[in-house]
Amino acid sequence: MQLRARTCGFTVTEMMIVTTLIGILAMMAGTAFIHMSKHAEASVFWNDGRVFSEAFHRHAQERGSFPPDQSGEGQIPFGMDEYLRATNWLRTTPLGGYYEWTNRDATGGAGSSVNAAIKVAGCSWTMENLRQLDEWFDDGNLATGNLIVADAGATVIFVIEKAML
Repeated sequence: MQLRARTCGFTVTEMMIVTTLIGILAMMAGTAFIHMSKHAEASVFWNDGRVFSEAFHRHAQERGSFPPDQSGEGQIPFGMDEYLRATNWLRTTPLGGYYEWTNRDATGGAGSSVNAAIKVAGCSWTMENLRQLDEWFDDGNLATGNLIVADAGATVIFVIEKAML
């Protein structure tokens, strides 16, 4: 009597099923990673805004007013060296572009006027990502609240003090 040799291994069908499952899990993990990365960048931006807001308010409290308006992005406003020295002010923002101080209406007529704001010109985020940022940290409306988006998403304004009407 002849014994049949026993073979070890996987069938083609089993290999296809495992490969398909690994591919599906990889797609889900990639999407979750992108979402978590955007949320982390949004958190850094929002935290920077809070830190800068505190620094500008300290300046205003100690010296009687906010610093004068600055014209260039990525520059520390006059008189703010000691307040912004240990912050991310001079670095590229998580949204792209650089921080810029303004103590006039930075919204460009977007329906809300402010006395003091931090502006990010050259934002590289999509409008959908900016909407998500606003939902996570503000009021969910890109035209109101402490986060205002202008110029079709190219300019993002973190409001420090709204104008009294």
